[in-house]
Amino acid sequence: MSLLPIPNSSASFVYSQYDSLSLMQILSITGMWGITFLIGWGASTVNALWERGFDWRPVGGVVIPFVAVLVAVVLFGSIRLNFAAPSSPTVMAATVTIDHAVYEQAISPPFNWATFYRSTDDERAAVRRQLEATVDQMLERSELALRAGAKIVGWQEASAQVLEEDRQQTLDRASDLARRYNAYMQIELSVFTRAPTRHYYRNQSILINNAGRILATYEKTYPVIPGEAYVSIAGAGKLPVANTPYGRMATAICNDFHFPALVRQAGRNDVDIMMAPYNDATPFGQQDAVVAIFRAVENGYSMVKATGKGPSMITDYQGRVLGRQNYGDGSGVMVATVPTHGVVTIYSRIGDTFAYLCAAGLIFLTVWTFVRKDPELAPIQ
Repeated sequence: MSLLPIPNSSASFVYSQYDSLSLMQILSITGMWGITFLIGWGASTVNALWERGFDWRPVGGVVIPFVAVLVAVVLFGSIRLNFAAPSSPTVMAATVTIDHAVYEQAISPPFNWATFYRSTDDERAAVRRQLEATVDQMLERSELALRAGAKIVGWQEASAQVLEEDRQQTLDRASDLARRYNAYMQIELSVFTRAPTRHYYRNQSILINNAGRILATYEKTYPVIPGEAYVSIAGAGKLPVANTPYGRMATAICNDFHFPALVRQAGRNDVDIMMAPYNDATPFGQQDAVVAIFRAVENGYSMVKATGKGPSMITDYQGRVLGRQNYGDGSGVMVATVPTHGVVTIYSRIGDTFAYLCAAGLIFLTVWTFVRKDPELAPIQ
C-alpha cells in the first residue's frame, strides 16, 4: 500500500513503535519493513504460545529465534545510539510558522479556492493585500530567528500566500534577508496562477543561499487526495540537493514523506539536513511527525521540520528530538542546533530489498506448503 497515492505508508502499523529509539535504529538497515516484520513475527509467536497454554517448551523452536532476533535488534540500536551518536559540528537552525488567524484571513472571501483559477485582474487586486500579510509575517518572524543567531531557517508549508505575478517580489525580499544575515533559508510559497482548469495552485519549497541566490525550487510531488490534489499542480518527483557550508541540504513537502521511495533520493545523494515544511491535517499532527522522523533514520539525515497545525521539530539522524514547538506557541519561532553531517545508511543503498525478500519468502512458503509431503498433514482416515 505504500506504493499507492492514497493509503501510502501512513496505513502501516509500523509507526506505533515511534517511542522506542533503540528499536527504530534498524530502520537504517531495512527501512520500515524490518519493524513491520518483527511486529508480525511477534504476533505469530504469541499465538503459538497461546495455543500451548503459554508453555514455551513445546514451541521453543518458535519462541527462541524470535526472542534472539528481537534482542539483537534492540542491542544493535542501543549500541548505535550510544557509540555512534552524531559528533559533527552543529549549526543553529530555526523553524518559522504563521499565525493561524493571519493564514485564515488570507484565504477568506473575496478569495475563493474553487473559482480563483480563472480570476480577473480586479479579483486578484482585491485579495493582494490579505495575501501579502502572510509574506510580511513570515519575513518578520524569520528576522527574529536570524537575529537570534540562526544560520538555517525553514518555513512551514502553506505559509506565504502569493499571486504568481508577485512571486518574484517575494523571492527578492527573502533573498535580501538571507544576504543581510549571511544565512540559508528554505521558504514555502503557495503560488496562485491562472489556468484553464482548476489545477492552478503551486506548492513550492525554495532554497536560498547566504548570498541571496536561489539554489533550488521544489514542487510537492504528492498533493493530498482529494482536496489539495483537486487544485494543485504536482511536481516532477525529483528532490533537489544543494551543497552548503553546513552540509548537503534537500527539501520535500509534507505528504511526500509518506512515500519512502521518493524520500530515499535524499539518502542516495548523501543529504545531511532535510528541510521538511509541513501543514498537518487535524488530528494527524503527531503521526506526521513520527513519519518524518522514520524517514530521517532510514536515510541518515537530520531534519528541520516547520509545521502548521502540528508540532515543529528539529531532529538528528538517529531520531533524537533536539527541539520541539507546538503550533501556536510563542512567537512561531523555534531555534535549536542540528548536526551538519549525516551518515550513509544501508537502507539508502539497498532500498526496499528486505520487503521484497519477505514477499518472495511468502510466495515460496505458500507453494512449499502445497507441494511438500508431510505425514502429519495427511487427511485422517
